[in-house]
Amino acid sequence: MVEHPQPPLVDIVIPVHSTSRPLQRAVSSALRAAPGTAPGQCRVTAVAHHLTAEQVHSMLSVEQRAVVDVIESEDRGSTAAVPRNEALRRTSARYISFLDSDDTLDPGAVTRWLRIAERRGSDLVMPFQHHENPRVDITPIVRPLRRSDLDPVKDRLGYRSSAFGLVRVDAARQMGARFDESVRTGEDQSFVMALYAGSRRIDSAPGTPGYLVHADADARVSRQSLPVRDEVAAALDLTREPWFAGVPDELKRAYILKYIRVNFFPALEHAVRSGAWDAHYARSGNAVFEELTQYAPHVTDQLSRADLRVARLLSPGAGERELLAALAERRRYTTPGALLTERWTRVLGRQAPLRVVAASAVQMLRYRWALAAGSRN
Repeated sequence: MVEHPQPPLVDIVIPVHSTSRPLQRAVSSALRAAPGTAPGQCRVTAVAHHLTAEQVHSMLSVEQRAVVDVIESEDRGSTAAVPRNEALRRTSARYISFLDSDDTLDPGAVTRWLRIAERRGSDLVMPFQHHENPRVDITPIVRPLRRSDLDPVKDRLGYRSSAFGLVRVDAARQMGARFDESVRTGEDQSFVMALYAGSRRIDSAPGTPGYLVHADADARVSRQSLPVRDEVAAALDLTREPWFAGVPDELKRAYILKYIRVNFFPALEHAVRSGAWDAHYARSGNAVFEELTQYAPHVTDQLSRADLRVARLLSPGAGERELLAALAERRRYTTPGALLTERWTRVLGRQAPLRVVAASAVQMLRYRWALAAGSRN
């Protein structure tokens, strides 16, 4: 354990569960992410999960071992939830920033986020996420020209479900924000939703420096087909969180619409293409869809006609070819079926497909502009 004379301003936390992970790369980026901070203000902590502290030390360079804290977490779970919760419980820093061992921080990213948080009083600073591969990251799908004092509903924050950036530790603890240790995928959901529901102020940091997702991170999670209930358990588990009762219906609805579109429907398609689809999976899918749409009032009113066609095919247990055709139809965003709701009064709703698709197109342009222009803070 590295000795620190006083609590740091920020703790950059890197969970690591395998000696095959490029931990040195992640640590090197973390050490370069906060130039200009006073000595001791930025701490890098590696959390050993299913590894010993000695094994993690052996993954670091000699220089890194002298400055990186290594702590151990319990050997439970198959996700990063346990080590992240352990780091959140132990940290004495004002802010915490999570970094996956597969990814890197751009030089100066944390210094930039700290400047935003200290100047504006942010509980959460959402980073610009860019990718080593050609993928475009359009989340969150914020209002045009918006970058500060974000609203979780109006700025559709639910579409960004990763816990990266900068989080004020006291705020997270007061909200009871924690990572879900019981799910097999989506462990970030409970943490970020608690922040969205309870933060006094949320800001974004568009453009670089930001958070870089590496292409070799694609292997971090297996895409074996899970039971459909497991695919969406992270969303349904939120109802058991102590803070959930106080969440406004409009935020619940916005979140579950995102989950149906981004998680539930792709899970159905993956089940078909992987050979897991059968009558039992169809019945389970139908039951889960019913459960999701009971999450908040009027969820189905803001799904597209094509979305609802997919849902209706689950009840009799559609054949694979028919279901794949319906799933493809809901992604044809130039067609009325994919853009319009069944009730005309809901067509222009903020969470309805027409406005979400339009805002996504604008956000794609903003993403490309941000890569080219860099930071404006």
